[in-house]
Amino acid sequence: MPSASSGSPSANSPSSWSTILTKHMAAVAAAVLALALMLVVVLKYCLNRKNRRMQLRSASPNILLGSAMCHFTLEQVQAFTSHFSGASLLGRGGYGCVYRGVLPNGEEVAVKRLDVGSGQGESEFLNEVKKINQVHHKHVVSLVGYCREGSERILVYEFVPNGSLESHLRGGGQSTLPWEARMRVAVGSAKGLAYLHEDCHPTIVHRDIKAANILVNFDFEANIADFGLAKSASESNQGESRPVGTFGYVAPEYALGGELTPNLDTFSFGVVLLELITGRRPVGSTHNSLNDNLVYSTRPYLTQALEDGNFDSLVDPRLQNNYNPSEMARMVACAAACVRESAGCRPKMSLIARVLEGHQSAADLDDGTGAGPSNLDLEDGNSNYREPTGGYGLPCPSGSSSEGPSCQTARDLEMGRM
Repeated sequence: MPSASSGSPSANSPSSWSTILTKHMAAVAAAVLALALMLVVVLKYCLNRKNRRMQLRSASPNILLGSAMCHFTLEQVQAFTSHFSGASLLGRGGYGCVYRGVLPNGEEVAVKRLDVGSGQGESEFLNEVKKINQVHHKHVVSLVGYCREGSERILVYEFVPNGSLESHLRGGGQSTLPWEARMRVAVGSAKGLAYLHEDCHPTIVHRDIKAANILVNFDFEANIADFGLAKSASESNQGESRPVGTFGYVAPEYALGGELTPNLDTFSFGVVLLELITGRRPVGSTHNSLNDNLVYSTRPYLTQALEDGNFDSLVDPRLQNNYNPSEMARMVACAAACVRESAGCRPKMSLIARVLEGHQSAADLDDGTGAGPSNLDLEDGNSNYREPTGGYGLPCPSGSSSEGPSCQTARDLEMGRM
């Protein structure tokens, strides 16, 4: 009699194992596909979360200094300045008020809130945001962020706690700035300018280098500030009917409508060096005389001092001869080279920095200190000179120097009132 199972395949037959294996492979494939789909969904979710966090971070003040610049909301700026309270006020300048702020991460910042209709217009505001966001250097003030909301125009800088070089040279009640500090400021600011001129692409010309725009910390490390007038060297003067800058610091060839080059910053830096050496202002109280202009009145003494090594006729009497003679010789040589009449004969700022530090001989600055005064009319009122405000746009200190008032408006200079 035939077996009962003779009509159906055995459980151990090859066809049964093939069917089972096929089902298992299909199940595994389905599981793998489901897992892959789930991973895709999770990955997409994570990427969306990351993008969202980046968007939020771009509007958040809770970032470290030196990272990407932020666009702050007005509400955020009000929060970290205590709603622009009087207790946070650092000072008032021609363009508005500057406040001290503290970000949620504990970092201090300086907040410049421009007055509506202030002298610093929309173009200067946007120019400063654009230019300073391109630079990242130890000796250049960083722009942490900005606020552009409604009529509000606000710039948020890193906080430099010890004021400007101007305030230390001539601030009321300030002790005499010692030689070591002067030398440190000179070296640091020279390095900052060398970076702008030689390491930035395209080259950035500051156009308003002055003692008030060099900020210092408690170790007198220098930081170049205020890029409202800065331009790339590739940009021409097109659209400008008058040169810009601050009276007493502007290179003669630029004041007469010359080409925009780094040499004009070099000249201005030379004036700063002369201020560090002599303690005098770029212009005195009777600006209608070449003898009252720091560059032209000191040129003969620079030449003589470099020849005989005697700096008594130049040095700030408040130093009481407390300075390093070899360092003084290097600073005098650099100042003389920077303020040469011929722009093409002025050295690069990297060379100036190396000579100031003593890493290169002053002889490498080449020969001569210029051909004497130019035909620049110091009473000419046709230049768009700025008021000498400080690094965050704050006014210069009043002081009590006999050299004349510390702040002179462009209009007063033009009218011969000071």
